[in-house]
Formats: sequence, C-alpha cells, structure tokens
Amino acid sequence: MFKKVIKGENAWWRWLIVLFIAIVASQIIGGIPLMMALLKSGEVSPDMTDLQEMLTRTDLSKNTLFTLMMIPFLLGFFALVGAVKLLHKRSFSDTTTGATRFRWAHFFKGFGLWIGLSVLVLVATYAYAPDGFVFNFQPVEFAVLLILALIFIPFQTGFEEILFRGYLLQGFELLTHNKWVAVIITSLMFGGLHVFNPEVGAYGFGLAMSQYVFFGLLFGFMTVMDNGLELAWGAHAANNLFLSLFLTHEASALQTPALFEVEQIFPVFDLLSLVFAGLLFMGICWKWFGWSFNASQQA
Repeated sequence: MFKKVIKGENAWWRWLIVLFIAIVASQIIGGIPLMMALLKSGEVSPDMTDLQEMLTRTDLSKNTLFTLMMIPFLLGFFALVGAVKLLHKRSFSDTTTGATRFRWAHFFKGFGLWIGLSVLVLVATYAYAPDGFVFNFQPVEFAVLLILALIFIPFQTGFEEILFRGYLLQGFELLTHNKWVAVIITSLMFGGLHVFNPEVGAYGFGLAMSQYVFFGLLFGFMTVMDNGLELAWGAHAANNLFLSLFLTHEASALQTPALFEVEQIFPVFDLLSLVFAGLLFMGICWKWFGWSFNASQQA
C-alpha cells in the first residue's frame, strides 16, 4: 500500500487541507447534534464545560447518546475518503490496501478472530473476578443497540483506521522513508487521540495510554505485514462492537445498554490480557497469511 502513495498528488498543503477537512467534519460539524441534544436535555446547562459531566447528567437514553456520539465518525469517514480522492487523486483502495481492491476476506477474518479472542478474555476476566459483573440484559434496548452498533461501529473504526493506518501511515512513510518509524509516530498519535477518554481517569494515565498505544502499534504492525489495513479494521471493529454489546462501566467512553455492567475494573489485568490477545492474534495471522519481513519490505 505504500507504493500507491506516490501515484497521487502529494504537495504538503494537500495533506494539511485533508486533515483540516477531516477534523472539522468529525470534531466540529459532527459534534453539533450531540451538543444541541445535551443542552436541550434535563440537568445540563450551557455553562458546563466538562463533556463527561454533561453525559452523566443528561436524561437522554443510552442508545440515543450512542447514536449521537457516532455521528462525528460517520461524517469524518466520508469527509476523509472524499477529501483524499479530491485532493490527492487517490481512490479508497489506494489508501487502504496494497492489493488491487479492498480485501473483504481479510477484514472478516480479522473480525472473527478478534471476536473469538475477546470471548476468551471475557471468560478469563469473569473467572478472575466473577463478582465484578452484573447481568444487565434489557431485551428491547439491546436489540436496538445491536442494530445501531452494526451500522455505526464499522464507520467509527473505519474513520480511525483509514486516518491512522491508511492516510497518515502512508504520509509519514513518504516523509521518513521508513515504515516502522511511521508506525511508531501514528501509534503515538492514535494514543493521543484518546487522552481525554474517561478511561484514562479510571485506569490511570500510564495504564490507559499503554493500552491505546499498544493498540496503535498492533494495528500498525499488522497493516505493514499484511500490506493493507483490512485486518486492522476488522479487529478494531470487532473490539469496539464486542465492548459496546457485552461490557459497559461508568468510566466507558461509550455508555450502552450492554449485556454486562462491570462494577470493578482491573487495569493491570486488562492490559496484560490485551497484550496476550494481541500477540496471539499476530501469531495466528503470521501463520495464516504466511507473513515475512522480507515480503513486507517489498510492499
């Protein structure tokens, strides 16, 4: 996929404009419906500056909040893809894969494998602390959540993956002429994107950011090795879909009517579980797709 970046228009100002468009669409325009809905809801006033406080005090339903929080990613997704096509003259596949077209088979393999590993981690966590889980099944709300999550999560994770493991990864490789330096830079940026998430306060800065940066490194590494972000996008979508549907706690960035509410969090155990699942995922993919460092250097 790195070879495709040279086929387009790459003047520095084009990169800045694309990023500007993506940020405005996702963070400003996309956030307007959420802020308007929050200000119209009970116990939320315009003088509040803490978004998390507004989210906890609003009387909006969790599914309504979920939808409103997904809109910025939906707009960001189409704005980013459209801006890259318009300004860089590169197609969707040029930004996402080294293959001739987007490999949906890789996407769904990554999705299915990460779902399986997530189930194993959930079982292990439950065995470690069964008293920390409260069954929270609400049939109607969960059915609505399932539909909403299947619609929005692919766009939410797609926006982040195309931005970090597609557009910016290509850009920094073009700038530094080193794929692995590009992976490190984009992984740190990916972690920085989540620095204001409520999980950072609950887990502690070091442990929370370690998880986000590890995710960035994991997804960046597999993007280089697989010559495309399909696996990373599939795994990322599976991770966020699984968490949205099965696990929620008061410090979650996305509050949903999930099946289980977690009353106790174990940051160190969660980090170790993530590292174990990530390395196992990489090992399986290495054998599955016959990866080699020599092949990745030629991609």
